[in-house]
Amino acid sequence: MIEDISDPRMEGKVLHKLSAIIFVALCGVLCGCESWSDIRDYCRIKKDWLSQYISLVNGIPSSDTFRRVFTLLNPDSVEYLLRTHASEIVGNGKASDQIAVDGKALRGSKKLDLQCLYSVSAWCHENGLVLGERQTDSKSNEITAIPLLLESLDLKGNTVTIDAAGCQKSIAKLIVEKKGNYVLGLKLNHPKLYEAVEEHIKRKGENSENRLFDAFDDSHGRKIRRRYFGYDISKLLEIKDWVGAKTVIAVETISSKDNDPNHKVSAEWRYYLSSHECKDKRLPNYIRNHWGIENKLHWVLDVHLKEDDDQKAERKSARSFSLLKRIALNI
Repeated sequence: MIEDISDPRMEGKVLHKLSAIIFVALCGVLCGCESWSDIRDYCRIKKDWLSQYISLVNGIPSSDTFRRVFTLLNPDSVEYLLRTHASEIVGNGKASDQIAVDGKALRGSKKLDLQCLYSVSAWCHENGLVLGERQTDSKSNEITAIPLLLESLDLKGNTVTIDAAGCQKSIAKLIVEKKGNYVLGLKLNHPKLYEAVEEHIKRKGENSENRLFDAFDDSHGRKIRRRYFGYDISKLLEIKDWVGAKTVIAVETISSKDNDPNHKVSAEWRYYLSSHECKDKRLPNYIRNHWGIENKLHWVLDVHLKEDDDQKAERKSARSFSLLKRIALNI
């Protein structure tokens, strides 16, 4: 796959093959390298082992060589490696059922005159893999990045879960057209639909007929009761332009902290729009599993791979380095 990437450097002035540069950089990231000089030192120390797989007859690439190559290289080429590698793993392993989509800021990329970069990732819950990623220059561009990301993925038979930023008519339509289902967070960014859903739920109430799940959790120093209710909204007037929409899931979270001397109890309602039937017992799991992208991807990137500490000045190299970290995490 690496051999398929076109080399952006001037022909005739190249000492090290592009595939060798990418391979060394990926191995370095896997071993905890955080800068181009770290990767150069790693290559120097592991030269004998690396020489089993790549040619280093022209010596060890300098840190400037690594920096220059990734400054010239289109990050889409690295994303292609991420996507094709993940596709191979999924194809040879357990079939996926849920794809969670969420955005993340690359906080170290913020400069005086530039906002920090954002990435939108697709996370396969069953396999614990980043399936693909699109990067944007601002959080507001997530709405345009999500469809581009979904277009690159096989959604057939999968349920796509996205928070309220992705609750858009065009995104719901795209998912259905690609033979997938969806569970989308519904908030006041769609006020008429949100109000209609609230009124519908008040009329129907909560009962054993529409209850999907009800359980207690006393971990993490607090007690929580979560209740999930499914409502058929296929006949709501406000839903007519939402392709495939059949159900709203209402989730009530009742919680109290163990160390609170006042024993204060709080309750919160959240709503989700879905193309699944309202009695589908998988709906609570789709909602809970969606947060795996935060706990198992974003948290690991920040805490273990120190992504927020990465302050590379050049935008292309910052993007490519973040993609190498995702490939390393998949491996």
